[in-house]
Amino acid sequence: MSISAPRYVQSTVARVGRPWRILAIVEREVVRRATWGPLFAVALTWLIVVLETVVNVYFATVTGGSIGAAFETPYNSVIWVLFLLIVTATVGAGSLADDIGSRSITLYLSRPLRISDYLTAKASAIGTWLLIAGVAPGCVAAAITAALGYVSASAALAAVAGCFAVGLPTAIFFTGVALALSSLTRRSLYAGVGIFGTVLALGVSVGVVAGITGNNDLLYADIATDVQSIGAAAFGLPSPYPTDPVASTVVLALTGCVLALLAWWRLGRIEVVGE
Repeated sequence: MSISAPRYVQSTVARVGRPWRILAIVEREVVRRATWGPLFAVALTWLIVVLETVVNVYFATVTGGSIGAAFETPYNSVIWVLFLLIVTATVGAGSLADDIGSRSITLYLSRPLRISDYLTAKASAIGTWLLIAGVAPGCVAAAITAALGYVSASAALAAVAGCFAVGLPTAIFFTGVALALSSLTRRSLYAGVGIFGTVLALGVSVGVVAGITGNNDLLYADIATDVQSIGAAAFGLPSPYPTDPVASTVVLALTGCVLALLAWWRLGRIEVVGE
């Protein structure tokens, strides 16, 4: 038996790289937001889009109607945009606000993780939810119609490309909105109300002002009109909307990126992180 003091040796801790830290935040954020609200909104979106698309494609094949119009039907309604808005408000409202309110953001932004890494992870998590809700249902519906023999494989692939053409810029826009408004408050409830109210109020007010003044260029600020214009072009249909689909795509994607930069600027003002 030895009377000397025990010696403890600490092994070297291997430090993982920045990409793995970002992926860890993404994984935690995606799982963390899997509550009843987002899951219900996503499930309802899947049910409506898949069921409506399959039924419309079936009737189009029976009656000789347009297959492209059948695939485009869910995106021609404001309901799809409304459900994505609900997903954004429930998933993205607390993405930054919860961390700011609990001060856990100081742990996230400690070296060598930077603000850009943190925002990339948060944006990826929100975008993942939006792609699951906005793009995946249309792709699944296209696969189902092809498996049932309603459309050819090439037509199904074209429909999948159309779903991505509509869903990606919309997801970028809503991700930027969520990041910007979530960075302005410490309460996720306030951010959620702000996300929902801002988008709805902007769409309604822009529609009213454009109708009064006759200036259709104002409709580029209406997310529903942009989505409908992009959807018509993505599925090869003549667009009855006054906005250009390419310009609408640029407006949605650029607005989302600018709002994400606003969130980055805001976080830089909140926390001082040593580099």
